[in-house]
Amino acid sequence: MDNITICIADIAIELKSPLSLTELGIKKRYESFLEKIENPISKVTLTWEESMKHPEPPGRLIYNPGSIWRMYLSGNNYYAAINYINGEIKQTQALLQTNPEWNRMRLKEKRREGSWQSLLNVGAGELLFRTSILFSQGIVFHASGIDDNGKGIVFVGHSGAGKSTQAGIWSNNAGATVMNDDRIAVRFSGNQVFCYGTPWGGEKDIAKNHKVSLSAIIVLEQSKETSILSLAPPIASPLLLARSFLPYWDGTLIEKAVTNLNAIVSHTPIYLLRCRPEPDIIPLVRSVL
Repeated sequence: MDNITICIADIAIELKSPLSLTELGIKKRYESFLEKIENPISKVTLTWEESMKHPEPPGRLIYNPGSIWRMYLSGNNYYAAINYINGEIKQTQALLQTNPEWNRMRLKEKRREGSWQSLLNVGAGELLFRTSILFSQGIVFHASGIDDNGKGIVFVGHSGAGKSTQAGIWSNNAGATVMNDDRIAVRFSGNQVFCYGTPWGGEKDIAKNHKVSLSAIIVLEQSKETSILSLAPPIASPLLLARSFLPYWDGTLIEKAVTNLNAIVSHTPIYLLRCRPEPDIIPLVRSVL
């Protein structure tokens, strides 16, 4: 049994598996996140098991967002039935079991013949991380993230809003590091707010293990006219919630997400940026940092 520690956004995920990262097909995804940190904010234990048949979720169905996965509840434990193969949930490829605190988990997975990768690469890995971070004052945004000479900038937006485009514009600018172009973790900690790259990138698959103090969150909106407008917390919060990954299956977890978001918003300047994707956006954004 291999013991592997994956560190994402100061969370140590202790993976126990009879298969190596290479055998699980997840080495490329997590390789830069294997650097151990001395004092993680929280720890999560995850045991991977091979299932010889399609694992069946126990309990009752409590959330059905579509064909890729569904959430079940049995006793105090949650069971996420996940399938990324053919869009049909009838045959579950992976079953993620977790306690209510989302810090003790077990993933049962049926391997396919031929080229195979564990769903820790995508659905299962994302789900366990973006839920467990809620217990350490964090949240995951549908966003791209930039470290601009030590100042963190998070561009949030729905698909097509221009997050990846912004990442491309800033990547060619001296002193700017693109952390991720699709999934950014943000945490309020010690009266400060930090943003982090995660292993799950977007179209260009930019996914760096990087942390920086957050200077601004910018809500993107496509427009022929360019403008940047400061948003008050009561206006900013619902816009950001709509661009976050939320645990809709549990009211208590939703409350945690809202509490975390409000703490982040109260300590971070929020702006609405209306623009076309052009390089002259950079000095405009820098003018408000």
